[in-house]
Amino acid sequence: MILSNYHSHFKLDDGCGELEEYADRAIERGLSVIGISPHAPLCYRNDWSLPEPALGEYLSLIRDLKDRYKDKIEICTGLEIDYIPGSMGPADKKYADIGLEYRIGSVHSIHDPDTGEDLSVDGPVEIMEQLLEQTFGGSIKPLVKKYFELEIGMLEAGGFDILGHCDLVKKRNVGNRFFDQNEDWYRREALTMLEAAASKDIVIEVNTGGLSRKATTEVYPSEWMLERCLELKIPLTLSSDAHNPDHIDYYFEESLELLKAAGYGEIYFFSKGKWQSQPII
Repeated sequence: MILSNYHSHFKLDDGCGELEEYADRAIERGLSVIGISPHAPLCYRNDWSLPEPALGEYLSLIRDLKDRYKDKIEICTGLEIDYIPGSMGPADKKYADIGLEYRIGSVHSIHDPDTGEDLSVDGPVEIMEQLLEQTFGGSIKPLVKKYFELEIGMLEAGGFDILGHCDLVKKRNVGNRFFDQNEDWYRREALTMLEAAASKDIVIEVNTGGLSRKATTEVYPSEWMLERCLELKIPLTLSSDAHNPDHIDYYFEESLELLKAAGYGEIYFFSKGKWQSQPII
């Protein structure tokens, strides 16, 4: 079975380590293909995306890495690009001619129209609480609805290959701090998003990054969402959202077992410019 991982970050954004460390660790762990996907420069000040000048540096570094490791492992050039309506998104023309082999489309934040802030669902719990209280008046239902609406908007706009951590809004919800995934209203919003994804030519990642960073107790998307992905015939790929070279294949064996338990018999990988399916063994 070909093991791969297309979602990883390194020292130029919010990850750590050199590109070579990710490639070396992937070779050690038996991966055949990896992609590096730092956060594309954002339209607002932050401490987790590539600064604008670093985008060119990343592209230069990975071209060199691909050449040096071409006989050892296949390395793909990618970006994780945020969707912020009216400001930026994976479909922006600026990403068309810079040598990307794939794009991950993600929603990390929600814009507050009153303050002009973009508040992340991915950051410290205090920011999630600020978003909830300041932007949504303490009501979690419209916050969750807005999050999934943004993902649907991104799906409609297109321009990406992989839908990143599609239920990231649950990251700070361990112990049902903000909502219960079993409630009908939550499942309705999440499943509406999956139905939108099923109508597009995209792959959804099974992302183990919340587990590796001790933020969640399960993968993205949740197991009940994976069952619906199967019903909708949505292709899946496996990624670790590695921010550390040691996490390049974090929880992969367990995730493959989870997929088999959900009824999946195949998983997708990207190689030599195209997506291919393979049996899960």
